[in-house]
Amino acid sequence: MPTHIPYPRLDNIEDLTKYRPGGYHPVSVGDVFAGRYKVLHKLGFGGSSTVWLARDQKFSNDSGSLVTLKILSAEQSSKPMGIPDLYVSRALDKSSGTLHPGRQHLPVIRDHFSHEGPNGSHLCLISQFAGPSLFAILECPGRMSGSRRLRADLARKVARQVANAVNLLHLAGIVHGDLTPSNILFQVSDTVHQWSNDDVYRNLGGPTLENIVIHNRPLQVVAAIDISRLSTPSLLQEDALLVDFGQSLLTDLPPPNYVPATPLHYLSPNAFFDSKIGFASDVWALACTIFETRAGSSLFDPFLGSDTIILKQIVETLGRFPDPWWSSWQARQPWFDKTGKAKPEEEQRKEGVLLTAVETSLRERLREIGQWDDAPDVDEGDMIEKTGTRLEEAEVELLGDLLEKMLRYNLQDSRTFMTEVLQHPWFVYN
Repeated sequence: MPTHIPYPRLDNIEDLTKYRPGGYHPVSVGDVFAGRYKVLHKLGFGGSSTVWLARDQKFSNDSGSLVTLKILSAEQSSKPMGIPDLYVSRALDKSSGTLHPGRQHLPVIRDHFSHEGPNGSHLCLISQFAGPSLFAILECPGRMSGSRRLRADLARKVARQVANAVNLLHLAGIVHGDLTPSNILFQVSDTVHQWSNDDVYRNLGGPTLENIVIHNRPLQVVAAIDISRLSTPSLLQEDALLVDFGQSLLTDLPPPNYVPATPLHYLSPNAFFDSKIGFASDVWALACTIFETRAGSSLFDPFLGSDTIILKQIVETLGRFPDPWWSSWQARQPWFDKTGKAKPEEEQRKEGVLLTAVETSLRERLREIGQWDDAPDVDEGDMIEKTGTRLEEAEVELLGDLLEKMLRYNLQDSRTFMTEVLQHPWFVYN
């Protein structure tokens, strides 16, 4: 057995040390699973799975439907209640959620089976093939400054779709646990579903491969597909899909020793200070996501990556944390007085602060949208709002009111709160 893992030349690949007993299953392009699902390309990977673009060959070798094949590690596959995607799907089915408007914005597990490999037994999940994430759509290639954001009516439409999905999850007793723009995908058009294999490679590029040997076994390493190549509006539906249930939990059966893994700038203060998530945590993350959908930039900027800086931004925007959070957050002292007000700038400077605290508000942030836009180098398509477009004051007031309600520090952990959110007039503002 080799003492080291070969260093591949490819970027955007999974941790190769996880190709071991109990870890990932080795997959090559062209492999067929359960006698029908043929691997065409790699879509991505996570800490406990690899995800592949496959074709269901049940009826035809080249015109069957394109699907997503998620292959869990052997360790994850063997854990009791360790398959969140599967138990979330079952919980939704039991709740009669098929009649809820949010069901069409949550993935359906079409098939699942076990596959034996050199590293163990792996649960494989088949679901619909979807396009790029909201995060990928909002990225700004070709712009020097400003932010790229969805067209106003589309932003409200997507926000409502995701809110409906969250509402259904909560009614079924499920906390998503990792609600961010990276986990909101756009559904692909019927044209894409009809692609042949040649169409797939012509539009998305062929697989980039590298053959290496790990633990005396050959492995075909595959670079993940550039899913942003699907960003052309004609290839996408204006319909969202909330995915990735790796951090989800059932409130009546929470896993022991659960540690929130939500990115800091979407993590609610109660989850940060108390290390617990619940329905209210999803509401907070959804509010941050709604702001980002409409603004094209994060409500709380993760650039410096520090939890202290994120908490500082929250207080700047929403005010003092309640006790005991406030008293336990000792890092606040150079910026804020006991009431949560920002200290005078000169006083902050004397305490060695480089990034001073400046009080703002949700409405001020909303009024800034479009103020510093830079014209793009290319046509960004009709899904994207034209540069320089500002929010009308009426929308600022409505969206500000909605976000204030969702970002309350003392929001009760109620599964019915999302029903109230969906009744807010911002979703139908025109």
